Amino acid sequence: MIAESLAVFLLAMAFDILLGEPPAKVHPVVWIGKLIAALRARAKPNLVSGIALALVVIVVTVLSGHLLVKAAGIVPLLPLLVSAYLFKSTFAIRSLLHVSRDIGQMIDQDMDEAKSMLPALVGRDTSSLSKSAASSAVIESLSENYVDGILSPIFYYLLFAPLGYGLEAALAFKAISTMDSMIGYKTRGLKEIGFAGAKLDDLANYIPARLSILPIALARPARASAALRAALRDHGRTPSPNSGWPMAALAGALNIRLEKSGYYVLQEKGVEPKTSDVSRALRLMQTAIALTLAAAFLIQFST
Repeated sequence: MIAESLAVFLLAMAFDILLGEPPAKVHPVVWIGKLIAALRARAKPNLVSGIALALVVIVVTVLSGHLLVKAAGIVPLLPLLVSAYLFKSTFAIRSLLHVSRDIGQMIDQDMDEAKSMLPALVGRDTSSLSKSAASSAVIESLSENYVDGILSPIFYYLLFAPLGYGLEAALAFKAISTMDSMIGYKTRGLKEIGFAGAKLDDLANYIPARLSILPIALARPARASAALRAALRDHGRTPSPNSGWPMAALAGALNIRLEKSGYYVLQEKGVEPKTSDVSRALRLMQTAIALTLAAAFLIQFST
């Protein structure tokens, strides 16, 4: 079972790094999004409906993935490929790095174009952002999405793989994460129906967010202690109970100030970020991701 889960893990990593994201028509997360949208259109805007929606989305996602792998068993090796494909859909290494790099470069070349690209990473109003504020937004999102889009699904895969349910756990996390990104907002019409998804997302990311400060700190040993101090000091300044941990750690590792105007400031005494700091952040996060994958491999190999 462990050998199989390791093979799925390695193949999924190869899919992501070499091929990137699959087409939207066959992307499992796109289908999860369609399910959420369909249920939201029919649900009443209240807490009970939101809880029911969350349960249905998680159960349907996990059961669909499980049954698809079982059905693939009629062809040798196909279950391995299907499992790897489904697991790959729960994380996005190549996509996160490429989008962050492209926007970082565009901030220097064409600020108006960069502002139009930024919503792919951030949820804030980008119309009035300066180059420094836009660079900060990219760096913040890069660290936050490292947890939500890479570390957390891998964490749950590793946690449940010894029981034979690593894929199902990763899919359950992705269903929760997708709900939070689609309906987990405190706006009229979404505050109640999205409450369950948002709280489940907070709970699911709780441990991974706190673990994230270790690979971020280790990725730049010379400032490892500064990264850890910044995370311990500033993590509570963000509205989210989880995003402040990786963002503050990255700010400390790079010795820069990260700010979302009107909401929070991290590493207040740090240097105002420049566009070149996006490249520095990318290099550091690539190392942190590599450390994460190496640790995940060793955990499975030694189990």
